[in-house]
Amino acid sequence: MAPGSDVARSSGYLPGAHVCSSSYQVNNYGMAGQYEPHYDMATRGEKAFKDSDGGNRIATLLFYMGNTEAGGATVFIDAGARIAPQKNAAVFWYNLLPSGDPDLLTRHAGCPVLAGTKWVMNKWIHVNDQMFTRPCGLEESTREKPAKLYHGQYTQ
Repeated sequence: MAPGSDVARSSGYLPGAHVCSSSYQVNNYGMAGQYEPHYDMATRGEKAFKDSDGGNRIATLLFYMGNTEAGGATVFIDAGARIAPQKNAAVFWYNLLPSGDPDLLTRHAGCPVLAGTKWVMNKWIHVNDQMFTRPCGLEESTREKPAKLYHGQYTQ
C-alpha cells in the first residue's frame, strides 16, 4: 500500500486517482531546526500558486517519517492544535474553504527540534481537477471542522 493511502482515502483523495498535486518533498530538521508560522496556500492578493497550472493549494498531506527525541511538533496556531511527530503517522488538512477562500485557521509552524532529528514528507494537492472531489460550498463561511486535521497511521 502506498504511503498515506489510508489518510488519502479518508480524505477523499484516492491513490492512483487523477489528482493535480506537487511532487513529494522530503525535509530534515536537525537540532533546533524549525519552520516559522506560514500558510500552505496563497492568501488573498498573492499570486504565488494561483498562476501555476494546478491553481492554489487546496490541501496538504504531511507524513512523519520518524520520531524525534524531543520537540518538533507541528502546531496550528489559530486552530489550537498540536501534532507531535510519530513515525508512520500522517496529517491531512484543507487549506481552502469549500468556497475557495483561504482557511486562515490553517496557519501552522514546525516547533524547534530539541533532541534528535525530524524527517517529514509533504504533498500539496492543488485546486484544479478537484471540482467533483470537493465541490464548492454554497455559503462562503462553510467550513469542515477547523483546519480539518486527520492523524492516522499509514503502511509502508
